[in-house]
Amino acid sequence: MFETLGLFLGSFFDAIIGPNLLVPGEPFMIAAGYQLYSGGYLAVVAVLLGGLLGDQLSFFVGRHYGFNAQKKLLRWQPKIRRPLARCRLLMNRNSFWVIAFARLLGPIAWVVPFMAGTNHIRWRKFSLYALIGLLLGVGQFVVWGYLLAAGVDNVPMLGEMATFISEHKYTLGLSLASLALFYFGLKKQWRYAWLKASSFLLVGILALNYSHFFWFSDDTVISTDDIQNNVIDVKGLNYKVFAGQSSIYPAQAVNVVYLGESPKNLMRQLGWIENQTFSRNDLEFADYLSLVRNNTPPISDLFWDGQPQHMAFQLPGSLTQRSHIRWWNTGTDTQTQQPVWIGALSYDNGLTLTPYGGIITVLHSVAADVDSERDKLKSSVLRLNAEWNAENLQLANVTAKNDQHDYFTDGQVLVVSQ
Repeated sequence: MFETLGLFLGSFFDAIIGPNLLVPGEPFMIAAGYQLYSGGYLAVVAVLLGGLLGDQLSFFVGRHYGFNAQKKLLRWQPKIRRPLARCRLLMNRNSFWVIAFARLLGPIAWVVPFMAGTNHIRWRKFSLYALIGLLLGVGQFVVWGYLLAAGVDNVPMLGEMATFISEHKYTLGLSLASLALFYFGLKKQWRYAWLKASSFLLVGILALNYSHFFWFSDDTVISTDDIQNNVIDVKGLNYKVFAGQSSIYPAQAVNVVYLGESPKNLMRQLGWIENQTFSRNDLEFADYLSLVRNNTPPISDLFWDGQPQHMAFQLPGSLTQRSHIRWWNTGTDTQTQQPVWIGALSYDNGLTLTPYGGIITVLHSVAADVDSERDKLKSSVLRLNAEWNAENLQLANVTAKNDQHDYFTDGQVLVVSQ
């Protein structure tokens, strides 16, 4: 009870003209957020109520004593006559913005309710606007307190935002630099300012593409030595992969599971060609051109559980049309005690300009019908010999193609074992 009373008094004195020069309210509001994380809702009520009553008291102090206080202040400091006149004009013309957002502007917040009363803003108007400001101002520190108590890693949205910013930092920086160049060109009245800024952006995008694929792709790779220590259940796996670390990208389907030491032998028996990948192979631009000439271009990375594929294969095809599969080693199955590999099998049917891994680039477009590729692989496996088992199990969800998914599926996953 005394803790709640302390939070109330801290927020109350932070809002009263005079004492708020000495009493910062932020620590009390952050403390309320800490208590909220543990279920202490009364702490939040206390800081809101304290701020509300403090604002009202400051308003009525300004209403009754503000005019006389201003006269004494002007006699002492005549130079502030013009700033006070500007304050009065701003308060009357833009009362909503001044009152509602004062608590977001730091040092001026403590004087605004007093000035609103001094300038005879209607009480109902002040109360409404101040309540909005109270929810915004107190709320921001309560949220920070809650997040500090929870830990950023336990707040998925914050983690997702951090991943997005980290992955897109160069593209965001390039975009801001291009906008700044365009604005500077307009100010300096450059001819074709838009063309110069666009050219700068295009050159930057090309540079980001080169550095992403040939310099930075292997930065996301971590050691896989301990993967076999992961004990997993195929029914609980995530059957989606993404075109970057962030899950903002539309998902692609995981539609194959292989139980065994490695799917490499199976792939070779079926006539699949092993591809090189940007993350697992040290590729230079000359290597890339050589692979393209052989119709076996490197596979772009997809990410499952934050990691790019461990290997990739394709069937013979053209540069724009081919079947390919990416494989991830996920750990050891709880029931069979065998290594579990998951595969994302799909068909390339052209090229498209798309966001990928924090950049804008040209990649293969993927056919949405991933089930047909799954069923073709199943037929191929069953034609090999009697040693191989292949069956469809309902391990994933039925999915329609939409903004979050680049595919549609009945949710069945092909499980292959020997």
